[in-house]
Amino acid sequence: MAITHRHITTANEAGGSPLLPISTQTNATTSFYHANKKNLGRKHTAKQLSDKSVAVVAALAFLGLLTPMLLFGNYHRGNSSSSNLRSALGDGPVPRPKNWKTWGYHGFRDNFRCHGYLSDRTKPLPTMEYWETMLKAYNQVVDPTYKFDPEIPPTQGYRLNEDGAQPYYAKLSPGKGRGLFASRDIQKGEIVHDGNKSDVVFPDGLSWKRYMFALPRTMACDQAEWTFTQKFKEGGPMRVVSSLNIAILMNEGNTVKDVNVQPEDGNGKPSEYSAVFYAMRDIKKDEEILMDYADYDTDFNAAGIGHQVEQSKMEAVKTYVHHAAMGWGMIFRQVGSTLGLGS
Repeated sequence: MAITHRHITTANEAGGSPLLPISTQTNATTSFYHANKKNLGRKHTAKQLSDKSVAVVAALAFLGLLTPMLLFGNYHRGNSSSSNLRSALGDGPVPRPKNWKTWGYHGFRDNFRCHGYLSDRTKPLPTMEYWETMLKAYNQVVDPTYKFDPEIPPTQGYRLNEDGAQPYYAKLSPGKGRGLFASRDIQKGEIVHDGNKSDVVFPDGLSWKRYMFALPRTMACDQAEWTFTQKFKEGGPMRVVSSLNIAILMNEGNTVKDVNVQPEDGNGKPSEYSAVFYAMRDIKKDEEILMDYADYDTDFNAAGIGHQVEQSKMEAVKTYVHHAAMGWGMIFRQVGSTLGLGS
């Protein structure tokens, strides 16, 4: 509500009248002195009220800016429930807090502080040691039988067919970071990538979460960026998918015209259920291989790494809104008491 101030009018100055007796003039002067003193007191009181009002309005404005920051800052801190989590964010594995099973995809990115790391477009290409660390963690918590291609190291990709590796290599892409480029001229309709021979499919959302905690933090952030969801047949379950070789570095085109590969069903038709990418046009050697990320439906909730954390987020928002409302109520009551409103 608007805070208004009563306007205080001061009395006109008056002097003694020569037509009146001296005693009367003296009484009038005395009365004027007391009246003027009283009015000065009112001026002082009004100034105090005005100063208090300015201070209160300034405080309210500051709190108005501060409350949303505290609200959402507390949400992100509250998502962790581990006092040691923030101090542990080096390059080692992040300790699992008590509520780790309720974390979803965005919860991992937020609590692992991935934004700054992932926004760096100058990160070097993963080394063999890097891929071996990822494989070791995957073997420990997901699938102990999974192995790299025995003939082609993950730094080069995987065996696509009897002719050898897939027709691309990894290098840094200007403005995009790590990317894939054609190692030779590729003809329209040619198979460029086969995820059936390259990708890893997690059995469920919980196994993906365990894997994230088994990795050093920056590797976990990479996996968060590389993770996608896919159904492999119509009506089938949504699965969490990634890769443990350079195939996962394929970037997205900035425009539709930039895209030069897409998943197809083998009959030349685009298919969101396919993991096999075909060239949409001729691709020149050293041209970047670019897909459209919208080819696959991203649904972390359906894949088991999103629903629970979204539910907990709503509960957190409700809690903080309730506390914020209580805090504002106390502020307005204090303002009313200070200004004498309602008395």
